[in-house]
Amino acid sequence: MKDRRVPVADNAVRLTVGPGPSQKYPEGGAAERRKGQELLKFLGMVIVYYWSNSFVILTNKQLMSHMGFNFPITLTCMHMTTIVLFSSLIIDVLQAFEKQAVASEKQRRSIRWLAIQFAVSLICGNWSLRFIDVSYMEMVGATTPFFVCILGFVFFGTLYSDRVYASCVVIVGGAFLSTYGKASGGKGFTVIGLVLSLAATFFRGLKTVWQGFLLQGEEKLSSPNLLRYMATDAAVILLALALAVEGRGLLAWLRSDESSGYPFWQLAALLVVNPMSAYCANYSQFVLIQHSSALTFQVIGNTKGILNVICSMFIFGDFVNPTAAGGYAITLLGVAWYIREKRRSQ
Repeated sequence: MKDRRVPVADNAVRLTVGPGPSQKYPEGGAAERRKGQELLKFLGMVIVYYWSNSFVILTNKQLMSHMGFNFPITLTCMHMTTIVLFSSLIIDVLQAFEKQAVASEKQRRSIRWLAIQFAVSLICGNWSLRFIDVSYMEMVGATTPFFVCILGFVFFGTLYSDRVYASCVVIVGGAFLSTYGKASGGKGFTVIGLVLSLAATFFRGLKTVWQGFLLQGEEKLSSPNLLRYMATDAAVILLALALAVEGRGLLAWLRSDESSGYPFWQLAALLVVNPMSAYCANYSQFVLIQHSSALTFQVIGNTKGILNVICSMFIFGDFVNPTAAGGYAITLLGVAWYIREKRRSQ
């Protein structure tokens, strides 16, 4: 089949690709030192991304499942507000990136639609942690490429080679096996958790497709500016939704004398550090893709998922039986195949 494609972002928060490994440097010792500095910066950002992303996911689980903060919409709103504040600091105050304005009302509507997708994806992902293990959430989340392929065709008529679609079959097959393993294990699995996790993955894939359109169209925005506009709209939407749905429960929780077994200062500190880490995860993602590519970042993201599964097993005692582990391994192999075929087509 002929590969007819519309540019589509491959990662959870699609960012503009900058100079990569093929970039030419001047000859001489200064060039070698510069290469070494770039490599150290890249490796440092990999560590920052691993730490911040894993910290956000694991502390989301800690807050909602163990510390009694059962307000996923409010928590997601805090994440978006922090992203807006730090983005404004970096773009407006530090001027690390060029500030761009929204070019048209059509672009504004597209950004608002993207913000809704982003907000729903995060809410469902955070909410699912009340019902399923972190390990299983990562197993379901690894199927994002499947949704990107399907939704890319639905919205933009994007077609890929037969091998790309074959890799999606492997990805989904591994996810089914993981689900069977977790369900038969009797721990860390509920149907509502599965539905929420699938919804989060679906909207993450939809956001990826729509984001690729905004980053590659005639009125394209740079990634830092798109992230700020998207997070601003998402924060407003989430604030209204949080007040309507969780407002009374949050006030009752604040007035309550009930203790979750943790000192108040620990809860307060976590509610401050957790959203800041969410911004660090997004910023480090930008730097990583700027110095490599979207597909390289997807490989980094998959290894991050493995790290989160291992950490959740040690920290929360998540049970992963051989069937679930085998299914996850098959899914990751399918994702690796997907990345290889996508790289070939590009």
